[in-house]
Amino acid sequence: MSRNIQIALALTLVLAAAPVRAQTTLTLRDAQELAAKNFETVRLAQADVDQAHLLRRQAFSAILPNVSVNGTYTRNLVTAEFEFGGQRISVLPANDYNFGVTFSQPLYAGSRELRALRQTEANIEAAGVMVAVNVQDTVLNVTRSYYQVLGAEEYVAISRRGLEVAEATLKTAESLYRAGESVETAVLRARVAVGNAERQLLDADNTLRLAREALRVFLGVDPPFDLTRPPPPAAPADTLDALIAQGLAARPELRALEFQRRIAELEIEKQKGAYLPTVKADGSVTQRRASFPSSRIGSVAINATWNVFNGGRTGAQVAAAAATLRQTDLRQALLRKQTENDIRMAFLTIDTLRATVGVLTQQVEVARRNAAETARAYAVGEATDLDILTANELVTRSERDLLAATFSYEVAMYELQRAVGTLAPELVAAAAPGGHDR
Repeated sequence: MSRNIQIALALTLVLAAAPVRAQTTLTLRDAQELAAKNFETVRLAQADVDQAHLLRRQAFSAILPNVSVNGTYTRNLVTAEFEFGGQRISVLPANDYNFGVTFSQPLYAGSRELRALRQTEANIEAAGVMVAVNVQDTVLNVTRSYYQVLGAEEYVAISRRGLEVAEATLKTAESLYRAGESVETAVLRARVAVGNAERQLLDADNTLRLAREALRVFLGVDPPFDLTRPPPPAAPADTLDALIAQGLAARPELRALEFQRRIAELEIEKQKGAYLPTVKADGSVTQRRASFPSSRIGSVAINATWNVFNGGRTGAQVAAAAATLRQTDLRQALLRKQTENDIRMAFLTIDTLRATVGVLTQQVEVARRNAAETARAYAVGEATDLDILTANELVTRSERDLLAATFSYEVAMYELQRAVGTLAPELVAAAAPGGHDR
């Protein structure tokens, strides 16, 4: 048995003994679900919802009574007592103690506590809407990344075909040169073309590796994975005006701003409540060792406070709250314009890319026919090496342009859904507060 065969057998045994990592095949839907579940921005938005619920609990505690228990033990070095009505009454016992319960219940504070509670409820709703925003952004980004990996894989295949064609052209050029039917410069140009094709293949491989790593960040998975080509999404069936109207009603960012506006309105009302008096009930019950005048004493008091002058601080706080409301209105108006513009741009981009794909499809067919005819002519000496090199380069460039336009067209469909606010409704519902993924 030769040494080469022994080495080959040893390598085969090593590879067979090595652990094999399962190759996972992911669809676009799988990638979107993994990203919506695992990506940190979505989980951070969900944590904001949990925090908003805690803030509501904190605001609710402001309208509940505050109850505390206290106790004291004292060892007196000097004692005092007297007799009254035939009984000895201790005024300052040697071992003195007292313990009691105190409470304070807010009764009225200009409805500020109630408005603060309503603010936290609106904040919970706004946080829930922001989960939808983050899910849709994540789904769109992972979709783009998914198509980038698919495009990079296709670029590798196109570059590999281009290298094979360049190598075949080099063989033909060398055959013609040896037969005396061509000059050496034709061979040199063919070798340069092979080098360019090899460099393009290396660039395509590197682009593919980078694209896969970028997608892995969204997916949160470590095992190697393969991707499947998704079916093209359906073209929009509605008119542009209908999509704009739908986007202005469904865009989650706009709904979040509606809750922010409600919070700003409540802030104005809450700050105005500082002009009104605050009323609270305070009470206490104390049990003590000393029996004069009684070993158990208690009290209940109604306390009212009205701040009649605080240097204009309340007025400034009301004005600041009103300014926040005006800013929220401006943000709403700006976002409505941006939403309309996003939908319009996405819609027009789809129309443009649809036409571009049609033109490039015909161009690729023509380029391939031209390359095939030129190759046959070059093989019999009826075409120059420059003709075949130009024809092959035209095929490679046309295929890449068609691939880029096709994937851009499909991604544009998802970008339009995101602009309207209707992207991945099932994933949004699953990630929302109370969704089954939580």
